[in-house]
Amino acid sequence: MSIQNCLNEAVRGGELSKQEAERLKRDFERFRKHRAAGGDALADEQARLDLLQSLKADTAQKRRRAKIALQNIREIENDFFTHRNAAGNADIAEAGLLKLEHFGNAAFSSVAGRQGAITGMAHAKMESVLHHFRRGALAGDAARHNAADLRNVLREAFGEDTGDMAAKGLAKAWRETHEWLRARFNAAGGAIGELENWGLPQHHDARALRNAGIDTWKETIRPMLDVERMTHPLTGARVDSAELDAILDDIYYSITTEGWIDRKPARLAAGRGALAGQRAEHRFLVFHDPDTWLQYQTFFGGGSDPFAAMMGHVNLLARDIAAMEVLGPNPNGTIEWIKQAITKEAQNAAAGRKSRIDAKPQRALDRAKGANKRIDDVWASLRGALETPVGGRSANVAAAARSLITASVLGSAAISSISDAGTSIIARRFAGISSKGAIADIMKHFGSMNRREAVAAGLILDSAQHVFHAQARYVGTLQGPQWASYLADRVLTLSGLTPWTQAARHAFGMAFQHELANHAKSAFADLPKALRGTLERHGMTSRQWDMLRKAPLHRNNGAAFLRPAEIADRIDPKLAERYLEIIQAETEFAVPNGSHRSKTVMRENTRPGTFLGEVVRSFTQFKSFGAVFILLHGMRIHAMAAGREYGSAAAYAGSLLLSTTLFGAAALQIKQVAAGRDPRDMTDPESWGAALLQGGGLGIYGDFLFSNVNRYGGGFSTTLAGPLVQRANDFWNLTAGNAIQLATGEKTHFGRELVRFARGNVPGGNIWYLRLAFERTVLDQLQFLADPEANKAFKRQQRFWQREFGQEFWWKPGTAAPQRGPDIGAIAGS
Repeated sequence: MSIQNCLNEAVRGGELSKQEAERLKRDFERFRKHRAAGGDALADEQARLDLLQSLKADTAQKRRRAKIALQNIREIENDFFTHRNAAGNADIAEAGLLKLEHFGNAAFSSVAGRQGAITGMAHAKMESVLHHFRRGALAGDAARHNAADLRNVLREAFGEDTGDMAAKGLAKAWRETHEWLRARFNAAGGAIGELENWGLPQHHDARALRNAGIDTWKETIRPMLDVERMTHPLTGARVDSAELDAILDDIYYSITTEGWIDRKPARLAAGRGALAGQRAEHRFLVFHDPDTWLQYQTFFGGGSDPFAAMMGHVNLLARDIAAMEVLGPNPNGTIEWIKQAITKEAQNAAAGRKSRIDAKPQRALDRAKGANKRIDDVWASLRGALETPVGGRSANVAAAARSLITASVLGSAAISSISDAGTSIIARRFAGISSKGAIADIMKHFGSMNRREAVAAGLILDSAQHVFHAQARYVGTLQGPQWASYLADRVLTLSGLTPWTQAARHAFGMAFQHELANHAKSAFADLPKALRGTLERHGMTSRQWDMLRKAPLHRNNGAAFLRPAEIADRIDPKLAERYLEIIQAETEFAVPNGSHRSKTVMRENTRPGTFLGEVVRSFTQFKSFGAVFILLHGMRIHAMAAGREYGSAAAYAGSLLLSTTLFGAAALQIKQVAAGRDPRDMTDPESWGAALLQGGGLGIYGDFLFSNVNRYGGGFSTTLAGPLVQRANDFWNLTAGNAIQLATGEKTHFGRELVRFARGNVPGGNIWYLRLAFERTVLDQLQFLADPEANKAFKRQQRFWQREFGQEFWWKPGTAAPQRGPDIGAIAGS
């Protein structure tokens, strides 16, 4: 019987689906083509044997994955059915969301927490690589330190002996890291084959592949590949050039269709399928040498350099491993199981039966529906789907515009971020960590040596984590054309915001490890109440604590630290990562930086490139920090109140409010002086309202308490709509608005409006320590040339600030030099 007849019989008998039969037929034809040199009869027989071998390996792998998946489901069931919300009630709907991301509100691991821990451990293993190829102080990723050494590291990774001992050591660190990640991926159900001197992973730009077409892509990549070293990940059988053609077809269509080539439309949650079956193409495609690898990256990899390729591979594998370890080899399927479990409990509640969903019967179904929608949204954010453009060109244009706005607006955001000192103090006290020297610790971690110590301790280096899509505080993900993202990234770095954020996060993480080292001799019951409560809140038991404190302490400059690295090497790697999850979760309260849950609340599962997606991204630009601040600390206050700890909730809220307001007041006054004005009168209650909002990350709205004009020149409605809409409105008024006024005989102020537009849209012109001199010596002088009434406009500006806020200018608008120094006494109203 022919293979086709066999497959048809199997489909009719229900033993195979039509989709599976078609896949087997494709595999058989590929094997037959490979064996065709021996004649048709021999080719058929050999192809059958090859297919049988492949099926046996595939079946064994599926059985292994099924066993892992069953174990994961059992663990998830236990986590869900033992979880209690802050009020002490069973709540499977809450547990489903917390399984994806939580910040100490559950006793089990989350996908986001595990991903952060794996990334931190990978960075610790690669610390020497991250330091050697750290970003340039001025040029950032465009000019890395020791960039010339990258070629030698690349060659060493491919097995070439360059004679460069430093490059050899760095390549070894990379090799050990990616082998560790490969083993973790395979242990979670994956199948990435082992290969000596494999080199580096490839980054495939799906758009570049589509533009080239399959024939051009295959013609270009085929001579670059070392076919003799390419093997099937499951069977280990060698691939020859005759079989390669069909395999390249599969790889091309898998990349360009994002996995849909192997799917049929179905009423199930879709995507690229089981994660366990992905990432193997990185190992399957083996290039001849580093030169051909570089050529491919230039043509079809988006031009990523070896360092970007390494860090991108670490990030992607950490994301996939976390999802597989927490949710099983097919996380999409587990997400569906979770949603169905929530719906079942809601149906039980609605029917008046016993249920594990914390809601009244009539509200249970609505709550389940809302919880399932939130789970879908957060899962999409975790997988990166929310940032995958639908329309590439329109998404690029909008992303470029947002990056340029960021580069021209957030130059003073570093001043706002000094309120991190306040939240760090509050977070330290709540976690049971000494708050003494919190500000000094932040300042110390600006130094290179302390940064290296932090990375070696498992604390993530943000600049390495966000190589492909830079993550920017207050902004979110910087996407779009590389030049626009580069400008925004440079402004945020040179203004001090990015270094400050990194130093503050590292300072908190190291303080946590230092505090636990100080109590390493204490039994769990003897730990300070707040510190023990933090560990218990994250599910740490006395037995686990006893294991943790057996690890040798790391010492640096006389200080002791209980680091994850020593715990992983001497005690238990899983326990080390659980410990690191706790540290990273608590760090978010000290220095809020980002959250999938807050992001999805702001963007409601919209994607770049769609009309709604771009409108929402405009609306939410610069509002993300305020959202995550409210989510994290609001969640903590709510948990205490729900647990009837009303006094603790009030004390926490009061301390947070007081601390951030005081630091917000300092930021507010620094911004006034940096703008050429005397400090605001703090005896005026309205100034404290602005300080309160400034400290909470909502400083842009502080001015609205007292005026209908914001700090960037727009009204409340345009600022609420977002800076992109505001800039579009300003551009319309500058161009079409002036044209209409001219046509109707009205007086225009084109010169004044042109200079005003430039003030808010010159990238880097808003950097706080350069802004005032740039405005007075360049833009103000340009306004004198372009606007006949410039002097009157400058006088009106002075009267406005004096009338609205009682402030005088120490460096008056329109003057080339300051008249005096700032009047510090104005703070007290003198």
